[in-house]
Amino acid sequence: MHSSIERARALAEAQVIGPSLLPCRCGAPRYVHRGRKRSGGHAPSNCVRYRRDPADVLLERARAAADQSLSDDLAAYERARRRTRRTAKPKGHWSIGASDTTSCRRAIWYRENPPPGYTPAPTDRRAATAGTLIHDSVAARRRALYPWRRYEQRVTLPGLDRPSRYDEYDPVTGVLYDFKTAGDWQWARVGENGPAEEVWDQAQLYALALVLAGDVVHEVRIIYFERKSGADEEFARPYDEDAARRALARLTSIATALDLGTELPRDRSGPTNDPICRRYCPARIACWNMAAAQSAGRSPESYTLIGDRADIEWALAEYDRHRTAKSDAEKAQTAAKTLLDGVPYDTYGEYEWVRVGGRLKDPEPDLTGRVRQLEAFWDNPPNERPPLAELEYPTKQGRTGGRDEVRRVRAARRNRTGT
Repeated sequence: MHSSIERARALAEAQVIGPSLLPCRCGAPRYVHRGRKRSGGHAPSNCVRYRRDPADVLLERARAAADQSLSDDLAAYERARRRTRRTAKPKGHWSIGASDTTSCRRAIWYRENPPPGYTPAPTDRRAATAGTLIHDSVAARRRALYPWRRYEQRVTLPGLDRPSRYDEYDPVTGVLYDFKTAGDWQWARVGENGPAEEVWDQAQLYALALVLAGDVVHEVRIIYFERKSGADEEFARPYDEDAARRALARLTSIATALDLGTELPRDRSGPTNDPICRRYCPARIACWNMAAAQSAGRSPESYTLIGDRADIEWALAEYDRHRTAKSDAEKAQTAAKTLLDGVPYDTYGEYEWVRVGGRLKDPEPDLTGRVRQLEAFWDNPPNERPPLAELEYPTKQGRTGGRDEVRRVRAARRNRTGT
């Protein structure tokens, strides 16, 4: 490798003008090689066939790598890893696993039984890539701290074609751990309500697989890690075999529907309002007829779900019902807020009564600052004053007024305190 690096440096310093010479291992450029295989393509070195110089390959890769961003590198690595892990499914088999408890059933249908002409839409993989980096780093450190635990092992569930893989299991205490990373909106959702039931179902399924294999599981724990701040929160539940078997029954029913050729229903509300549909679902364009909806000047949800006048009447009634409920809720909220006037800021049970500072406003022209800026040059002779066009206009940035706010204590703290 050292000689290849030295040779690559020499090639880089040569500053070849025009197309790359693509040197052979023998040192001669490609264009001087002639003849068929084993006929002696380069007489001075008796080279029998052109074979590219590893130093030239290294130079090409080094130059390409210099222009790659970190996100490009991470995406390329994930693509390569997915290719190496991909295995062909036997005909009539479906790749359904425990992680599909959190998947939309229609997305599974497109993934496992794509209709003719279906092309997956591009998805935003950056959050998933960051989550994988964090997950791998956490697992490596916990392996060093707790070597008796089992990590990233495959388990099988009856009725499912794809083996599942749990994150961490302690055979001494009988605790199964599942790790999740969260962005802003997911972290806020977890803070309000804790893990969603389908996330608990996934962890309970891992536990069921271990129990069926002869292991003992007393408790499942889900640990959330916020990507932005590095904060973490842990949630725990006893192992619940009934809940696990209900989740398994739902997944096997999906496999049965695929066997029967039944089109699976949608579980999400659509790409207009649902960030999962909009950014992460590869089936969104086909599932929600997005191209046809745009041509018709309608939202994907309207084009796909609203067909006749009766559907329109139903949608109008839904809108009016929620509008009325919102108005009534705002009036009740205002009345309740009045009861809190003058109440000391503090935590009361599972609620916090706090004063929130205002946010920064957008920058705006600062007239007073402009006057001071011009006054600084007032006593200078006219020929020593800079042109007005060259003076950057000062700006100022104010802050909105603070407000009183009611917050729920984060779900992880409520679970610890028993509130």
